[in-house]
Parts: sequence; C-alpha cells; structure tokens
Amino acid sequence: MTADADPTPRLAERLFWSGHANPWSVWTFVATYPLLVLAIYRRERRLLAAILVFVAVNPVLSPEPDDDSAWATRVVLGERVWLDEGLLSSVADLLFVACCAPVQLYTLRAAVKRRPVRTAVGTALSLVLMFVFFGRMAQLYEDRAREMTTV
Repeated sequence: MTADADPTPRLAERLFWSGHANPWSVWTFVATYPLLVLAIYRRERRLLAAILVFVAVNPVLSPEPDDDSAWATRVVLGERVWLDEGLLSSVADLLFVACCAPVQLYTLRAAVKRRPVRTAVGTALSLVLMFVFFGRMAQLYEDRAREMTTV
C-alpha cells in the first residue's frame, strides 16, 4: 500500500491537526493545564473527567483556521513540521522536551501530595517552559515556510 492510499494521515488531519491549529483550541489547551493541576490537587473527579473529555474533543470541535497569521496557529503548524521531519531532526528540541518532563512530573506529584507552594511554582514553571517550546515551534514553522518560498 502506498503512502497516498493510507487513510490515517487524512483522518488525523481532519480529526486533530486542522482543529487544533485554531488559536481558540491552543489557548483553551493552555488554560486547561492549571485546571488539570487544580483538579488533581483538590481531588475533584468530576472536574478531572470534564477536563479529560474537553481535551479529547477540543480539536474536533474547533474549526480549521483560515490562515497562519495567528501565532498560536504557527505553533501547532511548527509542531507538525517537527513531527513530520522526525523528532531527531532537532535534537535540541527533543532534549528540551525531555528536560521539561521532570518539571511536569514534579508539578503533578506536588498536586497529588497537596503541597500548595510546590504545586503553584511547578505550574507556573511548566507554563513558562510551554511558552518557550511554543516559541521554538512557531520559529520552526516560520523558518520552513521561508525556505519553501525561496526554493
């Protein structure tokens, strides 16, 4: 079977990537992270379940953006570029993500143990690291778009 005959990329594009590239989808995902930590900290199962359902359906409910003018859209398109090129295409980005994982785990552990200061600091640091990564992904997309126009 050829790659063109494989329906999986089109299905993933339609169900996830096209909607997730909508800025509304990106910003609501960002806003969801502190709520997720809060749900874990407060042990609110309904809130946790609602967040998980929202995260699952968010890209499906969001319409595809009209263009790539929004920074958040370029972030998602940059993630696609990175994944399409292969994670090892940028070892620096892969190492950055690997270094961020312990911060995420620390934050979730602090929430589980109900350590308010550690949870708050971890959440704030996680969001800062998320925005650093987002900046890198937007730049990656812009670089590839620029390369395509000069070819």
